[in-house]
Amino acid sequence: MTDSAQSRAATLGSWLPTAINVQGTYWGFLRLATLPGWPHFLLARASSLCRAPRAPLVESSMLMHESANKENPMTVRIGILGAANIAPTAVIVPAKDHQDIEVVAVAARQRDRAEAFATEHSIPQVLDDYQAVIDSPDVDVVYIPTPAALHGRWTLKAIKAGKHVLCEKPFTANGEEAEEVAQAARHRGVVVMEAMHSQYHPLWHEALTALRSGEIGTVLEASAVFDVPIPDRGDIRWNPQLGGGALMDLGVYPLTLLRYLFGDLDLISAKAEDIDGVDYSLEGHYKSGAGADVALFTSMEEGTSEVQRLVVRGTGGTLTLDHFVHPQGGGSLVIDGDGGHRDVLAEGASSYSHMLGALAAAVQGGGTVPTDAQAAVQTMHAIDELYREAGLEPRRPLA
Repeated sequence: MTDSAQSRAATLGSWLPTAINVQGTYWGFLRLATLPGWPHFLLARASSLCRAPRAPLVESSMLMHESANKENPMTVRIGILGAANIAPTAVIVPAKDHQDIEVVAVAARQRDRAEAFATEHSIPQVLDDYQAVIDSPDVDVVYIPTPAALHGRWTLKAIKAGKHVLCEKPFTANGEEAEEVAQAARHRGVVVMEAMHSQYHPLWHEALTALRSGEIGTVLEASAVFDVPIPDRGDIRWNPQLGGGALMDLGVYPLTLLRYLFGDLDLISAKAEDIDGVDYSLEGHYKSGAGADVALFTSMEEGTSEVQRLVVRGTGGTLTLDHFVHPQGGGSLVIDGDGGHRDVLAEGASSYSHMLGALAAAVQGGGTVPTDAQAAVQTMHAIDELYREAGLEPRRPLA
């Protein structure tokens, strides 16, 4: 482990609360309607939190779209570009939680691979190529899990065809390309969503509510880290031409979380460790609008321990959010403050299921989503800024 990784672990560990097994009080979701910024699409779908010494975040079947909803009987049909490893987790499996969402088509660079993928996941149509999926009258939403350097190209093609889009993160290769996509989406009037699934999980909103309500007092400092060892240099995440790098693949999550919680951030410094322009470790240090010190860390260095953790220290306590990228994988929110302790567990539907529910609601009702193209523009510009400050070039779309 590098010196920066050791420093990161030590800094983060020093903020952890020392005790968590204390009773707390939990309010119903309906009370959150009075708080600014609470997303109504989630509020309308959630049940109340329970009272318990260690309380899970309880969800009801209201979280799931029901095709029996007479106002929105439309089935949202998804076509997939590529037999990508992430597709079952992000779309195919969580789509089964929703009676009004179907995965109907797939294409891949090799047809035999697409056929095997379709057979494995019970997808009814295998089409000849990506453009055929986009052009299909049976497809309402195009899901794009290609390498990041191709996201913009295929998103623009889908928008031009009048299709809604669910695009994997990072949204595009850079901020300039993201602006082009956002402009096209506005002009065509379609829903374009970055698949930042974590932001749709109730645990993120519970953390935001706790901070806004002053549960740990005035925020002094915050740190978010997402490290995953990726030792295989043949992995596309080590390929700069395909949009690789720790920040693009991993760091986009803590960056999004910190911006979600604290709004626009002023970058003070950034540094990266790289091989041939591919950042395998990067950190950024910011000041929030309220003057708090905010930092993000990310690494895909071999030997790195896998961790996804947010720690926020305030004048009245500490907030810790574990497994913030995949809350359904053991996520918890722990608040150790002057007013006592709260420990909330993530249970129920996955972040991916929540994301698809929001997507379907927007497609059916003509609404918007929190992680739309315009939000992604801001994220991509923030990524570009980090790269430049660290002495690296922002990524470019694949020609």
